[in-house]
Amino acid sequence: MKNRISITVSDIRGAKHYSVSAFLKKFVLLVLAVSLFMSLLVVLGFIWTYQQYEQIKYQQYQSESAYLARMAQYQVQRDRIAEQKQQLLYELSTTERQVVFLDETLRSLEDLVGSPHGQDEYPIEERVKLLQLSALEKQFLLQALPTGRPVSNFQGVSSGYGWRQHPVRGTREFHSGIDYRGSRGDGVIATADGIVEYASYNKGSGYGNLIILSHAFGFRTFYAHLDTMNVRAGQYVHSGDLIGTIGNTGVSTGPHLHYEVTFIQRKLDPAPFVEWNLENYENIFEQVEGVPWGSLVQAVHQQVQKTERLLSQKGFESEAN
Repeated sequence: MKNRISITVSDIRGAKHYSVSAFLKKFVLLVLAVSLFMSLLVVLGFIWTYQQYEQIKYQQYQSESAYLARMAQYQVQRDRIAEQKQQLLYELSTTERQVVFLDETLRSLEDLVGSPHGQDEYPIEERVKLLQLSALEKQFLLQALPTGRPVSNFQGVSSGYGWRQHPVRGTREFHSGIDYRGSRGDGVIATADGIVEYASYNKGSGYGNLIILSHAFGFRTFYAHLDTMNVRAGQYVHSGDLIGTIGNTGVSTGPHLHYEVTFIQRKLDPAPFVEWNLENYENIFEQVEGVPWGSLVQAVHQQVQKTERLLSQKGFESEAN
């Protein structure tokens, strides 16, 4: 009985006894041990699997969080890009309106200055440059030649250019200038830049106190019957300078200014010069005969272009240095 094991099973009907050998005992113990080991492996496997699951879940959470963060960042960038796009569209629209306005303004200025037509296909920078040159040429000529009234206080014209009955001698004579009404002491102004050629009392001509200004391109202006003379021969004057005052000297019936414009000793009608300005710039070329306007304008054009080239060259050399 040493190598046997007795197992008793009891119930309501009584007890039953079973005998198990030692080998079977070892087998059962082995089975139990294996079962416990397998159970332990299952538990450990479950724990490892759970840990792996939690790790994967955590990594997935991190990935989702990073993805959401990137999406939020992308959304911010998209919003910023959308704002920049709207700003650029607004600036583009504003620039287009400015370009249209500039083009219309250039057209108006080109019409005013009288620039040649057909320049619309040129770049705006080139059109502006051509406009500047054209305006500079015309402004130069308007500054160099007599323009505007020679009196500071205009009170009307008493006698124009042309044939008339002389107010003193009573004979029909050609009046070579314009007589401006005025009061003694009213200002007389230079109508163009120039040199004082003569400033003295001129007895033989009947002009009395007379100032003659010599201007560019062979033009001269005469200011007669003056009361006072504020300049002397050889002095340089600018357009608009006060050179004397209205008087009643010489052959005169009362205070007034006799004003003449000449070109190479040829007496011209001063009226077109008085009315000459940028808006009616072309008119004088038809109204005043006896002046080689074509060659004069061409000479001014060449001089302005030469000056512009010299200035551009100096500007380039300054930048290079």
